[in-house]
Amino acid sequence: MSWYERPFPGVLVDPDGVVSSLGLPSWEGFQKGLRFPDRVVEVNGWHLESTEGRYRASTWDAAIEQAAREGQRSVRARVETGEGVRDVELSLVPFDPLAWWFYAGGLMVVASLYVGAALIALSASPRGKLAGAFATAALFTALFQFSIFDYHSSRDLVPFFHVAYALVPMSFFTLALRLPDDVALIARYPACARIAHGLGGLLAAGMLASHAMGWTTVGLRGVCATLVVASFLFFAITLILRFAAAEGDRRRTLRALLLAMAPPHVVIAVGFLLAMLGVAGSALAWFAIPALALTPVSSVVAFIRYDLWGSRALLSRPLTRVIIAGMMVALTVIVCSACAGYAGLPLLGAIKVAAPAAIVSAALVVFALGAGDRKLFPARAEYKPTVEQLSEELTLVAGPDEVADAVERTVARWLSCERVTFRRIAVDAADAPGEQEPRGAEASGERLIGIDPPPASASELSLTVMFRGRLLGVLEVGKKRGGALFTSEDLDLLRTIGNQAALALAHAHSYAELERRRREQAAAWRDERAALIETLAAEITHEVRYPINFFRSVFKRGSSNQSLDAEEVEIGCEEVERLERLVMGLRRVTHRKLERRRLAVEELVSRAEMLLRDQLGKRRIEARVSAAPRLSCDPDQATQVLVNLLSNGLDAAGDKGTVGVTWEPSEGGAELVVWDTGPGFAGDASRIFAPWYTTKPRGTGLGLAITHRIVRAHGWSINPERRDGRTRFVIAIPAADVTMTAEDEVA
Repeated sequence: MSWYERPFPGVLVDPDGVVSSLGLPSWEGFQKGLRFPDRVVEVNGWHLESTEGRYRASTWDAAIEQAAREGQRSVRARVETGEGVRDVELSLVPFDPLAWWFYAGGLMVVASLYVGAALIALSASPRGKLAGAFATAALFTALFQFSIFDYHSSRDLVPFFHVAYALVPMSFFTLALRLPDDVALIARYPACARIAHGLGGLLAAGMLASHAMGWTTVGLRGVCATLVVASFLFFAITLILRFAAAEGDRRRTLRALLLAMAPPHVVIAVGFLLAMLGVAGSALAWFAIPALALTPVSSVVAFIRYDLWGSRALLSRPLTRVIIAGMMVALTVIVCSACAGYAGLPLLGAIKVAAPAAIVSAALVVFALGAGDRKLFPARAEYKPTVEQLSEELTLVAGPDEVADAVERTVARWLSCERVTFRRIAVDAADAPGEQEPRGAEASGERLIGIDPPPASASELSLTVMFRGRLLGVLEVGKKRGGALFTSEDLDLLRTIGNQAALALAHAHSYAELERRRREQAAAWRDERAALIETLAAEITHEVRYPINFFRSVFKRGSSNQSLDAEEVEIGCEEVERLERLVMGLRRVTHRKLERRRLAVEELVSRAEMLLRDQLGKRRIEARVSAAPRLSCDPDQATQVLVNLLSNGLDAAGDKGTVGVTWEPSEGGAELVVWDTGPGFAGDASRIFAPWYTTKPRGTGLGLAITHRIVRAHGWSINPERRDGRTRFVIAIPAADVTMTAEDEVA
């Protein structure tokens, strides 16, 4: 701060007396052709010498101060340039406020941002490799920015500048290889980062030792400048290449970092390069120094939006507000101090006045806004607790009436008004054409919230609660006590309550509808099971009646000592076998393990035809099956499949229709087709194999379901189709279950 408007000769020199490239193009030293690395040899007759523990520029500083005290308007300097020794007269002018804010105040602000970003990274991920690398680079960069102006003016922080100058490039080499994750080299050889920082430490130690011994550090600083150029360009190029190869969230993170970090570092690298070449590149500082602020800001934004440092931390709103408020206070102090300087006031006095004023004004603004919210906009202060309490209450209720009560209690709790009424509208009534939407409705998502200017006896506010275009209720709010005005915050909170009420009511209606359908389904299932049992009982009764009557007549004859002839004995045996088959058929309704064996397809068809001879009567089954094909199957269950399909076909075809079985080889094995010339199946074809589904007046709906289960158990498939006037049930059998001849089976 002592250099604010301090007299200086229009050029800055470093501790070695070398002309600095730091400065504005309008300064007299640059106008008279002085450039880095021109070296000042003498000023006002004072010879610049380097001694142990003392800088060469100390003589320059003392001569300038003496000339200013004596009221001299200029100083005479002898400078060694690339073209030889030159004598230059330099006018003493005040160090202008623009230059001070640009090279001192501005850099200190940017350095503070770097320190803040480093602390955030370390607090978010104390042990993270990327967070550690970023914090290291940010802190060394901040130290460089804090000390660079002092290095060319007061020279109190020269050792810190040397340390930062040597370690900044090494930090950026390492950071480029860790952002946003480690490259293969660092992941495989973690010691590379430590080696880089070790080399930077050696370079810093060399510069510190040179100054301590009174030697020049121009050569070592040239090495540092070269490393800065190389590291910044390496950093920018690496970001570009890693961005080009990235995808997804990683690409979005790198895009934010690339746009904010690459341009300023490229500009700085070019500026350092021009300075090393002696070219007046100070104009680049107008872009590079302000752009440096993008690096800490973009890193914090990337941390918040993409969790850059992998902390999985929770973003604290109060802490964030404190940080933003602190930044605004600092900005206020800077702007006020700069304006005071241009008004001719001392910088230190301006800061002493601006800093407490900014802090007090920030506190007053926060207090005033809070008091205004509490007094004028209570809904804003009650927003979060009200919504949380209502949400908790709505999770404990299930009925529409309970939802209405919870809404009324919640509104009455925070809004001081004459009355609160939630009129629930039945779902059927909401669909009625007589319901009209309120006048002046305002759209809000999928529901409408209307505000009507009411008559004296009506509600002050009337908000409709709708869900997916269906009116579920109306929230009516009376006048505020004392005639106070409603606020926009009141309406926002009422909208939120209406939205939650709409969701809760929709849930309650859906739950009630689901419960009603569950009861209806349970009742229908009980009725269906009862009907099934009745049907099965009727069929069993029908089948058993004839054997019972036959055996009753046989027993009566036996009691009168009458003998039975051979035909009666044969019929009795057949009836017993039929009853046994009936019992076995009932057992097949449940699952049992398959017992496979090889069986000729022709034999299966013959067995099914014999079992159906009573139903066939004089009709015959048209079988186009040769004696060669043989199946690997469970004979009893395969027979059941054919019997069920043929029996259905006979019923569908009628007395004049035709039923048949066809064996058709296919690419994947073979197809066994059962067909009939009936009118075809009615109803939904996708439900034809569903249990209990039947189109017969006295059918049970179990035949095709059992057939489908048996076919699937064999690993086959069955599909119904209608082709060429025939209803066909096609059973697809894989080649593994088919042999065409007995010889094939033996082979």
